[in-house]
Amino acid sequence: MLVEISCAADARRSVLRSFGEELRAALPEIIGVVVLRDGPAKKGTKQETLLSLGESSLSYRAGRAVYRVSAGAFFQTNRHLVDELVRIVTQGRSGELALDLYSGVGLFSTALGDFHHVVSVESSQTAAADLAYNIPETGEMVEATTEEFLNAGGKRGVKGGLPGGKRDVRIQSDRKPDLVVVDPPRSGLGERVTRALASLGAPRVTYVSCDPATLARDLVTLVAAGYRVDEAHLVDLFPQTYHLESVLQLVR
Repeated sequence: MLVEISCAADARRSVLRSFGEELRAALPEIIGVVVLRDGPAKKGTKQETLLSLGESSLSYRAGRAVYRVSAGAFFQTNRHLVDELVRIVTQGRSGELALDLYSGVGLFSTALGDFHHVVSVESSQTAAADLAYNIPETGEMVEATTEEFLNAGGKRGVKGGLPGGKRDVRIQSDRKPDLVVVDPPRSGLGERVTRALASLGAPRVTYVSCDPATLARDLVTLVAAGYRVDEAHLVDLFPQTYHLESVLQLVR
């Protein structure tokens, strides 16, 4: 277990340290406690770490892959269904080029091994560092927002100095992707990203959504651009709550 704590800007480090040490003493399963200070997130910067006791990341096995997940990076929490979610998104998909947008630490990117080339796009500096560590050598990562990446025509270079030995590369191909996977936050894609996504002309788009309202809003634009729903899946990642993960396979 890795415990991640968010605290107010005026929190006292000494009190937090005592609390973290008591937690680790009470629960030996905890490999680390990381305290993150709340505050306005600035683009291209990590959330401020106020205190770190023990490890600051854990190794999470899902399917055939092992992921490094650091405190402050997002990862699906339902260990019983994460394999099924990955299977629904990636199984039976193959081709030359796949894009994994809002890729986080690379949950879907690493499972798209039947593609010759996978480009993963992530804006969080914390998650991007894990993504660079997790993706296979055949993959490429881009540290940018999805909107920036799409508006640049898919030609954003990887920032250097990332862990995992990944090269500083630039996506030069103008080839249409065979598949685009999008897993946006609860706010969805939004009008500008949805229009830019539709203009790519990918024959398949897989939309992973945690909010049916923003999914329905974005679908209006995608359907108008010629996409139709080929498959629809619901994954109950948060049992006994009203939250349901939706996975739509769109084709055109």
